[in-house]
Amino acid sequence: MFLLFILANFYFSIFYISSNPNKLDFTEEKNSMFYLSNSTVSFSEVKGITDNINTIIDSNNSKIERLNVQENHTEEEYNLESFHGDPLSVIGSDDRVHITPTTISPWQTIVKLYITWGADTYIGSGVMIDKNHVLTAGHCVYDIFLGGWADSIKIIPGMDNGNEPYGHAWATDMRCYLDWRSFHNHQHDFAVLTLDSDIGLQTGWMELYTSNASSSVYTGDLNVAGYPADLDYGLNMYWDYDVGRYANEYNHWYYLDTTGGMSGSPVWIFDGVNQYVISVCAYSDDGSGSNHGTRIDRNKFDCINNWLLADETSTDKPDFADRGDAYCGFNTTLVGAGLTDFEVWCEVQNLGTHWSGLSTVSYFASDDVIITQDDYLIGQDSISPILSTYYDDSNWAGLFPANIPTGTYYIGWIIDPDDSNDEFNENNNWNYVEDTTLFVDAIPPSNPNLCLQLNVSTENNVWQDTINDPYFNWSGAQDSHTNISGYYFYWGDDPNGTSSNFTTFPVFNPPRVETGSYYLRVRTEDTVGNYASWTTLYIFKYNESLNDIPDNPDDPDTKLRYNDDSSNGGLDSGSDDSSDSLLNQITLFGLYITIGILSAIILFQIRNRMIFKSTWSFQKREHFFSKISKQDAHEDLEELIERIHLKETNSRKVN
Repeated sequence: MFLLFILANFYFSIFYISSNPNKLDFTEEKNSMFYLSNSTVSFSEVKGITDNINTIIDSNNSKIERLNVQENHTEEEYNLESFHGDPLSVIGSDDRVHITPTTISPWQTIVKLYITWGADTYIGSGVMIDKNHVLTAGHCVYDIFLGGWADSIKIIPGMDNGNEPYGHAWATDMRCYLDWRSFHNHQHDFAVLTLDSDIGLQTGWMELYTSNASSSVYTGDLNVAGYPADLDYGLNMYWDYDVGRYANEYNHWYYLDTTGGMSGSPVWIFDGVNQYVISVCAYSDDGSGSNHGTRIDRNKFDCINNWLLADETSTDKPDFADRGDAYCGFNTTLVGAGLTDFEVWCEVQNLGTHWSGLSTVSYFASDDVIITQDDYLIGQDSISPILSTYYDDSNWAGLFPANIPTGTYYIGWIIDPDDSNDEFNENNNWNYVEDTTLFVDAIPPSNPNLCLQLNVSTENNVWQDTINDPYFNWSGAQDSHTNISGYYFYWGDDPNGTSSNFTTFPVFNPPRVETGSYYLRVRTEDTVGNYASWTTLYIFKYNESLNDIPDNPDDPDTKLRYNDDSSNGGLDSGSDDSSDSLLNQITLFGLYITIGILSAIILFQIRNRMIFKSTWSFQKREHFFSKISKQDAHEDLEELIERIHLKETNSRKVN
């Protein structure tokens, strides 16, 4: 029964397999490597029970390789991700090809790993990346549930049917991301081993390569090679060739056949001359119909090279870089200069081999994607010391600077701009937010250029006595870059009045007014907070009895009541009050002259009548003309006075 239990676990548990790259709980088997059991059984005993299960027997038929079965752990306990899926990830038909001999390029660069934690030994794969370093999977060197770092790792380049054509080496140092060690984050499941000998001088090595995740290199022709435990008991190298499916910032999916024991195998491309490693084999089919591994992104590429340099020079240094698009951004794509609350952030990672000192991050708005200190500074943030391979949050928040002119900008940053930290690489400290730009609007909108009073039409800045409940509508406000958000408005008797009243509609319906002058003033605002100057749209004048206007336009009460001395800031300037008063005086003077002329004409008519009636008697003529003269003069004068009064009345209504 014990043997059946062991073999059942061997069949259903081969390697870390991701069913959901965004979720983690370690509720099933998590260890991707086989290990040598302390139990001793004969090959015949095992084979008789498990003809369809690939068991791995050592050269003395004394031990079998199988998977280690861990305790169940919950998501709540570790807040990690779990990987589930088919442990035998052969996609479609099995296309893996046995490689022998392994002493020609590139096969001699592929290595077999024997990894021990305590009394248990596991297997994995890897690739030489320089004379004394091996690239492999993070879970091949560090397991949080096995106590952390592996106790020992034996490296055998080009192992062929158990033989060691180049001998073997031992790992003297192991490096992986702190994010893997702390959280088993599958986005960072890779590691580098430092060896105790320069065995790579015999085997050669593969170069590393990185590109944007959208590059066709990740969906084109790919290769993988390693030591699968389900074929030849893991003693021989197998290779597969297929195409990639998809890559994101941290992981890479492909249709290559990979099974347990191949964790850490290189996924590479071939340009006809050289092989370039682009990903590390780590996980089986997650339900997508493809296997996947850890992509060598820009940060991993730089970090690995820093580790190699640190060993080469025996020097430890920090090295700053941001963590990429997934961990940076800003809060809005449209701001008003000096008006809008703005926030920008990124995560800063130390890719070096030594913790960093205190530093700063400067954020900039740039016309192009090359961020320099000559760009417009948005703000600065201080960051604390960061451990090797770890990261820290950085962000700046505040009012967007008023000195940045209208335009479209890329938002980026420079880490450690004053070079206060001595780093491995000073050229990877800047970056920008890709695929998103910021528009800065620093130009205010224009005010309306037309305002109408719609409750029975009245004229701007003209007295009237018919309408005391006006209703206003205006139009013509514009903004060249954004939109009009609304209008601040003032209504009252102050020609320079302002207020905080705000409306989003270009209309105003004030309450009924009493006799007086009323000013409708507005200030237009756009969607980012730029606003125009205050302007008077309409001067509304109402007098319930125009005849009550005092005769003296210079009288202080007249000025206060009718605002005849105020300047007109509206759209229709109207007529000048002092000019109106002079015109009235001229009109009256002309009427008086007319009266005099008419009187002279009447007297002339009387004289003519006296001449034509000379035959009358003197007394009758005297009596008659005296009567006629008085009567006619009286009637004519009454008619003239009535006309003068009518003229004055009409003149006042016009004004």
